[in-house]
Amino acid sequence: MMSLTRTVRRLRAKTMSTVNYRGLDVPITGPHIIKNIIDELMAGRYELPEIEALSRLMRPGDRVLEAGVGLGVVSGLAARAVPDAQIECFEANPELIDPIRELHALNGLTNITLHNAILVRGPGGESRDFHLHRSFAEGSLIQTSGTVRTVQVPTVSFEEKLAGFAPDILVVDIEGGEDELLSGLDLSGLRALVLELHPAVISRAAEARIHAACLAAGLYPRVELCSANVVAFETVDEVLEG
Repeated sequence: MMSLTRTVRRLRAKTMSTVNYRGLDVPITGPHIIKNIIDELMAGRYELPEIEALSRLMRPGDRVLEAGVGLGVVSGLAARAVPDAQIECFEANPELIDPIRELHALNGLTNITLHNAILVRGPGGESRDFHLHRSFAEGSLIQTSGTVRTVQVPTVSFEEKLAGFAPDILVVDIEGGEDELLSGLDLSGLRALVLELHPAVISRAAEARIHAACLAAGLYPRVELCSANVVAFETVDEVLEG
């Protein structure tokens, strides 16, 4: 049975167009916002491990590259906390682009560049299938029984973006696409990585490949910043100095 607290939150949400989440105004209208997402926002739990890890890792003037934006909350809070940061975001789901832009406008965030595109290994430039689910959080490059619609999304070369933008921090939450994006990649230009793993979608071998790529770049887990399926990595020099 639904708890009384959750019922009250949902009733309140019906009269609201935004939720103030950790000081950020987040739009909650539109078909992409399902009840569980509202519950997470109003309970203060939405994307909390990623938010807390990134806030601990960021420094003034950082360049942050985000793959998988969701509602835009993680990068939005980072942009507000570090106003001189430069943040570039890639979101595959076309239905989320307008709500993310609305969030940026509501909160006066001008240091974020948003793309409706998929970061891929190789040259990019072609379109690729992206599978939408009823919950935007489950949208993926991988088709599952929960897929309700498939759309074509343009691609951008991940290697070229890493070389051209030169991020200090990479944030990745792409519902099972993390193996394809990160395994075997030279990550040596990064100072830190915040990664959500999806063990229900990728294999243990895939997780090992990702960890191997991180270790090869001197990126080691910051255990105190890891929670649930979110793993935070930082370069070994930073770990030793810390």
